[in-house]
Amino acid sequence: MSLEPRMLFDGAVAATVAEAAQPDSQPTPDASAKSAEQANSASNDHHAQAPASSDVAATPAAVPGTTVVFVDSRVKDSASLLAGVAPGAQVVELDATKDGLQQIADYLGSHQGVSSVQIIAHGNSGDLWLGNSYVSADNIAQRSALLAEIGNDMNVGGDILIYACNTAEGDTGLSFVDSLATLTGRDVAASTNRTGAGGDWDLEIATGSIESVSALSRQSMDAYQWGLATFTVTSTSNTGAGSLRDALTNAQNGDIVTFSTGMTVALQSQLVVSKNITIDGDLNNDGVADVTLDGQNRTSVIRVNSGVTATLDGVIITRGVASTAGASSGATIAASDALGGGINNAGNLTLRNVTVTANSAAGGGGGGGVNSPNVGGGGGGGTIGGNGGRGIGAIWNKGTVNITSSNNSAMTGNVGGSGSGGQATSGGTNGSSPTAVTNIFNDGGTLNATYASDTTAPTGISIVIANSSLSSGGTSAVTFTFSEPVFGLEISEITVPNGTLSNLVTTNNITWTATLTASSNTSANSNAISLPLSAVQDSAGNIGTGTVTSNNYAVSDTVPPTVTVVVADTALAAGETSLVTFTFSEAVTGFDNTDISVANGALTAVSSSDGGKTWTATLTPT
Repeated sequence: MSLEPRMLFDGAVAATVAEAAQPDSQPTPDASAKSAEQANSASNDHHAQAPASSDVAATPAAVPGTTVVFVDSRVKDSASLLAGVAPGAQVVELDATKDGLQQIADYLGSHQGVSSVQIIAHGNSGDLWLGNSYVSADNIAQRSALLAEIGNDMNVGGDILIYACNTAEGDTGLSFVDSLATLTGRDVAASTNRTGAGGDWDLEIATGSIESVSALSRQSMDAYQWGLATFTVTSTSNTGAGSLRDALTNAQNGDIVTFSTGMTVALQSQLVVSKNITIDGDLNNDGVADVTLDGQNRTSVIRVNSGVTATLDGVIITRGVASTAGASSGATIAASDALGGGINNAGNLTLRNVTVTANSAAGGGGGGGVNSPNVGGGGGGGTIGGNGGRGIGAIWNKGTVNITSSNNSAMTGNVGGSGSGGQATSGGTNGSSPTAVTNIFNDGGTLNATYASDTTAPTGISIVIANSSLSSGGTSAVTFTFSEPVFGLEISEITVPNGTLSNLVTTNNITWTATLTASSNTSANSNAISLPLSAVQDSAGNIGTGTVTSNNYAVSDTVPPTVTVVVADTALAAGETSLVTFTFSEAVTGFDNTDISVANGALTAVSSSDGGKTWTATLTPT
């Protein structure tokens, strides 16, 4: 599969809905000029308030020129955000398994005339995630050739608008925006603060004059329930700038925490998740963990607080240790439990592609008891020994854990050890020694065994050619229907005998349409379009299997061939000869000397060496 965008539709499909709400939304020329003038004078340096900030407040009308909106697959519920996309704007969803910048370059390379590129993605100060590529102020120079290609494929004077959290914030953010503008040769606008829920949609920084109007509608932006922040961990340290702990502290509900590269985070104390976030360590989206959270046999690894909904994806949780001391001598209270060497969960936790391995827990021993007949409701006249603490090696759960084998999570090599119960005196009752738990202990929580990732591969229901009898060069609509939304469908993956496909589009990723054009100068009665389903995948990353084939279509050549005749030497004397060339508009059969009239001369037998399109003979005058 070549690197291409995964979703494509034209904003015109939303025109009926959008036009009903936006009769006065197009900025006037005076207003646009005024905002541009204000932008150019808003700062002593070349950074200015982007004109798009004022324009974005209105529901957009038709965008001048060609606008393409590139949406990263990390953006949650992107369909609601794109519901009011401006008529004429094209929308492309970037494939999470491929280089996002390369996908943008490939698309622009085959779609000329783009004046506005608008990117909706997750980011932070001086960085963006696009597909499986991490682009930052530190590495952007390494992508200079590709960025130059992107700029060259856009119209001169084109704009790049970036809708992502904090991309232009601080010196690092300004450096990133400057570099992007320099390397593409295009004006760039980006945000200095949070974008989406909990923030705004203004692009506070611009490197030049931004003429583009946002392709997103105000209604969709106001209704959007998610933020566009991704905190990227760059340090393996336990604390400090760029650390995972720092990212967890700063993240807000709906954010994503990911990693600049595969790494092992060395922990000295337990991590705490207190916001509704995703921790994503599957950096190339191949279902294999790229990040290890290492408790170093000194601390439990991670806790999810009550009321929090969190997802761990693509991480290995290892060498976590939970242990508690025994109860004081003479105490009748129970020793504390050691609650999860790997994961301590009181919230709603989903595990995807997570391995919990080599974690341990040891509960403390119970106290020996004291001579008090009224303690703990124990046996008459005696004492009660304190219960031993339970040891839970991998996961302690008081909330909800969503995990099954189908989302490729595993628990191996975890050890739980429980403390012994305290010994009673004077005929009292000994404390209990609870059973240790190696992997998961549900302490009143829910282990959601019915939860399962989507592991069903998409299937192709049909390929239907509307007109099954085409003349040479004729066209027909073709409809591709799938069992569920699919991504990655490209014309290059589709086999089309005696024809070509163009204008492959979709509005819901289930039904796709294209235009079939029959080959010129061709006659063929048996033709069928076929698609190997390995070319597509669903939103869960399941790759299709098998092949789907269309109904038959016939191509009939109804255009007669034409021919030109060239005599190489037009002034021949008696006894001289000249080459004569017959060039047809298409390859022909059955052509021979009986089809030719020669006045005052004789012609040798005609012959062809290129399959019947060009024929030659020798002319001898008489």
